[in-house]
Amino acid sequence: MGFGGRGHLSIGRRVGGVVAVALMAACALTAGSGVAQAIPEYTEPNLVTTLRCDSPNPLPGPPIPVRVDVYNGIPFPADGLAGPAISLIASNRAQPSPLLDYTVETRVDWRNLASGRTGSVTVPSRARVVTWQVDLHPGRGPVVFRIHQKVGLMAFVPMVNARNSTCAGRASA
Repeated sequence: MGFGGRGHLSIGRRVGGVVAVALMAACALTAGSGVAQAIPEYTEPNLVTTLRCDSPNPLPGPPIPVRVDVYNGIPFPADGLAGPAISLIASNRAQPSPLLDYTVETRVDWRNLASGRTGSVTVPSRARVVTWQVDLHPGRGPVVFRIHQKVGLMAFVPMVNARNSTCAGRASA
């Protein structure tokens, strides 16, 4: 028996059901065949230079070698804001801290030489090695920047035995 106590479905309902199923299948086939362009094609950022920005080690031992790659021409920066941007990505190839994480506070002060516009970006990070990324949005033109790193250890609280370092660079946005 069918729904509502009826023993059979009318021919009109059967035809309507078949047409509805065929229509849904056709919609599924045509919807999947198009090409969507939600995100424009990605272009490789331009590596401008690599800065050496070593930091004193909060652990006993030699300074931490920190290299900062400077990129420009980034249409879609990692911070989600509109490009163009200058991206500074720091990394070190040293052995990770054996027991404790590093806590890093990075501040970058910048000035656009063409427009006179200035700004500052501060980024905290925590990892087994010293690493961070800062995206600058200074507008078009030549830009000078100064990087201030504060590197400490995470030992129940952040920034234990913190050490400071500074370096500078320039790029065009």
